[in-house]
This record gives sequence, structure tokens and C-alpha cells, in this order.
Amino acid sequence: MKKVLSVILSLVMVLSVGALSVSAIAAPVASPGKPDTGDKITGITTEVNGKTSKEVEVDRDGTSRVITFTYTGDGKLIGWEFPGMKEGKDYKIIEQKDNYITIEVSEDYEGEVIANAIVEDEEEEEEEEKEAKKNKSGTSPKTGASVAAGIAAMGAGAAILTALKKKEDE
Repeated sequence: MKKVLSVILSLVMVLSVGALSVSAIAAPVASPGKPDTGDKITGITTEVNGKTSKEVEVDRDGTSRVITFTYTGDGKLIGWEFPGMKEGKDYKIIEQKDNYITIEVSEDYEGEVIANAIVEDEEEEEEEEKEAKKNKSGTSPKTGASVAAGIAAMGAGAAILTALKKKEDE
């Protein structure tokens, strides 16, 4: 009977650890807020090389669908991209020179406008080269499953040791 209990206890421990390691992803939920002004652009985010940045200035008149983005940083601007939007469908380029671009967002487009300035930055390139020399494998070890397995094995081992010790005491 005690052996059956220890086996059940170890199974419960293994299932508990497994349940804790399940990840969840929250679904986006529309937030109540601004009244509808006819402007379907929910926000404007500026990025440099995919990271939020204040090195890009935005010029937009009220709810105008014409927006100008100007890169003000020190790096060399290579180009612009608008993640989540398709050129010709969601926006069209009105003008692009030096460090700025002016686009007109389509009447049909609903959502956030993300302007990403693609910049060549000498310091970042040097850091990436140093990092590549340090870690030549390019991959990191996968530890999540091994940690869960280790905890499960530890629980099962503790249950077995407890059962064996009680058997010796009898």
C-alpha cells in the first residue's frame, strides 16, 4: 500500500511540475478609449534598427494621413521600412530624400504605423564582431526541458527514498 502511495505521490509531483512549465500567450484586446474621429491610425511608433527610438521625429497635421518621418541620429541612414504594412496597399511614398521620408497612409488602413529607420552604425557592427568572436557556436543551450525533467526526477527520487526508508523502519 505504501509503495502505491509513493508511486501516486511521485506521479502527482511530475504532473505538477509539468503544469507549471506550460506557457501562456495573451490575446490582444481592443481597449476602450478615444471616440471615433474617423482616423483609423491607432498610433505611431518610431524605431531605429527594430528598437524603439527617439532618433526619429514625426510630423503629422492632426488626423492627416500624410506623415513625415525624419531620422536625427548620428548613424548613416540606409533606408526605411514599415513593419506590418504593404507599400502600395497600406501606404504610398510621397517623397524620400536624405534623412526623411513622407508617406500617405491608405484610407482603408487600420492600426498602428511603425516607422523603422534602417541605420548603419559603426559601433554596433564592432560590438557584433566582438560578440561573434566570443561565441562561435551561434546557438544557446536549451535548458527549459532539462530543468523540468530534473525537478520531476528529484520529486520521484524523494518519493522512492521515503518509501524505502519507511520499508526499512518496519
